[in-house]
Amino acid sequence: MSISTAKIMMKEIIGGIDVPDSGYQTAKKRYDDLQEWLCDKSKSKSAEFEPHIYPQGSFRLGTAIKPFKKDDYDLDLTCKMKKGIVKENCTQEQLKKLLGGDLEGYRIKRSIEEALESKHRCWRINYKDELNFHIDIVPCIPSKEDIIKSLRKKILNSGETDLIAEQVTKFAVSITDDRKPSYKSISSDWEISNPEGYALWFENQMKQAGKLLNSIALEAKKTKIEDLPTYKWRTPLQRCVQILKRHRDIRFENDKNGKPISIIITTLAAKAYKGEDNLEDAMKGILSRMEDLVNPHGQRVPNPVNPSEDFADKWSKDKGRKLKLEENFWKWLKWAKEDFGVFESSDNIVDLVANAKSKYGVELNEGVVRKEIGASVNALAVNKGLASQESKRPEPIIIKSRPASPHSERQV
Repeated sequence: MSISTAKIMMKEIIGGIDVPDSGYQTAKKRYDDLQEWLCDKSKSKSAEFEPHIYPQGSFRLGTAIKPFKKDDYDLDLTCKMKKGIVKENCTQEQLKKLLGGDLEGYRIKRSIEEALESKHRCWRINYKDELNFHIDIVPCIPSKEDIIKSLRKKILNSGETDLIAEQVTKFAVSITDDRKPSYKSISSDWEISNPEGYALWFENQMKQAGKLLNSIALEAKKTKIEDLPTYKWRTPLQRCVQILKRHRDIRFENDKNGKPISIIITTLAAKAYKGEDNLEDAMKGILSRMEDLVNPHGQRVPNPVNPSEDFADKWSKDKGRKLKLEENFWKWLKWAKEDFGVFESSDNIVDLVANAKSKYGVELNEGVVRKEIGASVNALAVNKGLASQESKRPEPIIIKSRPASPHSERQV
């Protein structure tokens, strides 16, 4: 079957898993509402420290997918206290309790029934309404210049350009983590994170498809692609990450704790992407290159905006070995190649639709798929026919004129 079949099947799967614009807009309304609450000095103790709420993770990258079965949407947020709190006057525990108290007041005022949950690094609010979300809010403070300089040097040593290193490091933050021995003490030993820097790095990977992004911006009547929310870029890289995450969810439906985590899939896919401007070529390229981007030792999957952090660090820990995390990653990558290969090789519509359901959790209409593939095949045949006719046209005959002619040559 033509590679166009893979393109059609991937487009149909995206249609079944993509978060509609209204979902992103609902998410924005919710974190804007939180921002307004936290900045109100009559309601929030955090307000004097200029809290700033911003998204991270899949909603920031434009790679969110619809929850599988009855799961909630997962919206990750960062709450940065922009002034007044430093490591010399505040412990991680105090910062987290400060934000937690304000979030509890917000939860009560907004009539959110489920209790506020404390996680290792964040607080979780569980919304249950027309669109169910659980929202994780990580408290943090800006990182100091010495940390930023150190990160910049590490990023440059990893092979990134000066421009990228300069752009991403200024967004580094220090976050709370109750697993740190210094959690309850005044200490400089805070965990470093940089979700906004990661998002900018991811956007830079997408910008390899420059012509495509220019056309998307032009169609949206924008001067440049950055004028559009990232979720509206809808690049092949974003689409591939969405499909790969859903494939992972289905393949590990009965082993959620052992499945490859999204940040590893997203990072390796972004590193493997080479600017392909169509979906099927992007997926083929990503799947063929991902395995070579896992380091055999040391930092197995380093964070591109903090190379000393290993996204795969749990692979070598006792719990990770017990869950077979590394083994499961390689197993999943093998499955991903095989299951995508079905879309390239099969000419059986029934098998293609069955593969979409069993491996990607998307129930497609067989008639619609047959019609889409048929239209594509017909268009391909027409294009080939036109090209063939064009190639058979005779070359124009050039007749040399006599020397006395006023024209040197003419075409017949």
